[in-house]
Amino acid sequence: MPRRPAPRPATWGRRVAQAAVAALSVGAAAAPAATAAPASSAPPSAPGVAHASSLAVTAPRAYSLLTSDGRLIGYGGAFSATVATPASPVVGVASTPDGRGAYAAEADGEVIALGDAVFQGSLVGTRLSKPIVGIAIDPSTGGYWLVASDGGIFDFGGARFYGSTGSTHLNKPVVGMAATSDGQGYWLVASDGGVFTFGDAGFYGSTGAVHLNKPVVGMAATATGHGYWMVASDGGIFTFGDAGFYGSTGSVRLNRPVIAMSPTGTGQGYWLEASDGGIFDFGDATFYGSGAGAANAFVGMAIGVGDGYANPMRAVSGLRPERVDEGVDYGGSGPVYALGDGVVTSTSGSWPDGTFISYRLTAGPAAGKMVYVAENVTPTVTVGQTVNLNTVVGILHDSYPDMEIGWAADSYGDTMAASAGQWTSADDSASLPSAYGVNFDQLLVSLGATPGVMEHPNVTGTLAAGWPGW
Repeated sequence: MPRRPAPRPATWGRRVAQAAVAALSVGAAAAPAATAAPASSAPPSAPGVAHASSLAVTAPRAYSLLTSDGRLIGYGGAFSATVATPASPVVGVASTPDGRGAYAAEADGEVIALGDAVFQGSLVGTRLSKPIVGIAIDPSTGGYWLVASDGGIFDFGGARFYGSTGSTHLNKPVVGMAATSDGQGYWLVASDGGVFTFGDAGFYGSTGAVHLNKPVVGMAATATGHGYWMVASDGGIFTFGDAGFYGSTGSVRLNRPVIAMSPTGTGQGYWLEASDGGIFDFGDATFYGSGAGAANAFVGMAIGVGDGYANPMRAVSGLRPERVDEGVDYGGSGPVYALGDGVVTSTSGSWPDGTFISYRLTAGPAAGKMVYVAENVTPTVTVGQTVNLNTVVGILHDSYPDMEIGWAADSYGDTMAASAGQWTSADDSASLPSAYGVNFDQLLVSLGATPGVMEHPNVTGTLAAGWPGW
């Protein structure tokens, strides 16, 4: 499909889908779901706190959270990256179709391609009538659209222009958009829940004529393209068409407002993200961790492909992070899970209590590498046993010396740090973090675990060539 030689100004090419406008003016064609979970529903998980239904993890669906300063932080092994010095506020993020990259959009229309995302143009240098508020991916071509608060639409790559509200008087500003499953249409949603449809996007209802407790902040489409969800800043969820209701935070007091939602791959659940990075999971959505307490402002969520790893300490009670040394030390009590798929290579070794659980990973970016868990852990696996990220490898006991987890060099109690000469008695006395300990700490943090304590700024040694980073 031929492209115009330059991006459209915000006043070009505008038309409004008449059916959508008419429907918007008379209110929803279908009744919205309640903004609070039914009384019989279980309460949502607190931001950053795992709960019973989150302990069993399934890969590879995971999520990445975008901060206002341009850092995309992956959880559950999802993609992570950084936007170098954004020129204007980062306002949105969208994953590539394969989930191994993302596009970050800035208010001035700049688009940053991360990971395997391919840059296909931006609005830098274009005078905009209103700022950009979001970005959506065309699932059929990998192109993308930018949407402004007046509903102006700008298309790039293979994404096609099907209309906009840029020349239409709106009761409330547009806050987001979603593409149809074939990429031949899209929906726009305003903060009052008004819905505008373009291309082959169907109208299934809106809240344009409904009094809302809080404004709508975003929307997401179902995989079939025959429905959509809308989310309000209090976490109230409105469902239309074939979108299912699995719960909300509409009746829950939140520390910070909800700013985004994303459905799971099955469409039988969704995540809500608050501006402090708090995550609320509903239906079959899995909790991998959150940015709550990280002192960052968050502006979006991208759903992608995880690497099959999960936080091994997600069920430890009273988890206390301690120093980063050969690995990472933690106190607490409870089950310790395997990081991912692997085979157990040992359960004992020359450590203080004789425990050295090790397993060789057989999948993911660290396939072939060995993980160890040692000190005050009772093994629950045997040598030769296959494990996955839902296998408990040991039970941690809350007593000194506390548990250590990290990269193993062999099955006999040696660590990669010690094998590489990064851990000596002098390093131990000075609590110097090793390069392999820091690397494992970064992996744990990417999975939503509490980071270890860096007791000294100097890191001893370097990683072997080709060692995976996180």
